[in-house]
Formats: sequence, C-alpha cells, structure tokens
Amino acid sequence: MSDEQIIDLLQKKEYEGLEMLIDIYGYSIVTTIRAILNQSVEQNYLKDVENAVFYKIWENASLFDSTKSSFKTWILTITKHCSIDKKREIIRSSRMEPVELLPEQGETFDPFEKEHFLDLVSSLSSEDQLIFLKYYYYKEYPEEIAQEFQLTKETIYARLSRGRKKIKQALEGSLS
Repeated sequence: MSDEQIIDLLQKKEYEGLEMLIDIYGYSIVTTIRAILNQSVEQNYLKDVENAVFYKIWENASLFDSTKSSFKTWILTITKHCSIDKKREIIRSSRMEPVELLPEQGETFDPFEKEHFLDLVSSLSSEDQLIFLKYYYYKEYPEEIAQEFQLTKETIYARLSRGRKKIKQALEGSLS
C-alpha cells in the first residue's frame, strides 16, 4: 500500500486508512514517542500521546502537503510535537504546589523559577528544548544526551551554550 493510498483514505475519513497507517508507521510513531517520553514518570502517558497522534493525523490529513515533506516526515513531526507538548505538561504539573503550601511572598518575577524557565526555553528549537530539559531538569550527563541524539558530547555543550545565550537575550528583552 502506498502513502498516496493511505492519505487518500485518511482524507476520505475511511478507517482502513488509519489501520494501514498504524500497520506501516505505528512502530516509528511509538518509537519516537518513547524516545521523547523516556523518564519513568512519563511512562503512564505513552498511550495518551499515541492516541493523540493518531487522532491529530486523522483530523489533519487534508493538510498534508507532499511538496513540503514526505508523509513519514509529516507524521513523525506531528508525533514529536505531541510528545514534547505532553513532556512540557508533565514537567509543569509536577512542579506545581498547592497554594496553601506556598510561603507568603510578594508578587515578584523570578525568571529562574521553573515555570518561567520553561517559558524561556520555549524560544529554543524543539531538539534544543529537549537537550535543556534532559541536562538541567533530569540531570542527565552530556554523554548520555549525546548518545541519545546521536551527536557528539562537544555538540551538546555547544547547543547548551548557544541556548543559554539565546535565553539570556530573551530574558534581557523581557526585563527591559
């Protein structure tokens, strides 16, 4: 079955297209999700993200443009974005404390509070956001991150450095 046939079936909202999509690309989708949601606390969300990806592909099949990318690239881009969104949601929700447990304090903006930091990191590319999260929040070693992304350790350090500079510029822009 060709990608064109799958796309045609999906655009016509025929379930056979979704079944073929799962048969052909399901493994790649699940592998991508697991690569991004790779922390133990995130394992409970794998099926949710998988379902969200298939639903998003189903709903947006008419938006696929073969002149911009291959079908597989389009699918895996949707998968990556859904997975990163869920990762951000998990991180944000795990950092929240009930209001009654928070100490009394004035309304001050601390850009290095975790919630604000996640907003600052959003100015980076998706891959650099993951590198930052793995390094600063999950305390993974650069060697581990490099291996996972199939990059050199030096490249990881360079991306962290460039990312810090970009965040600093964004921070200086928001404070002035």
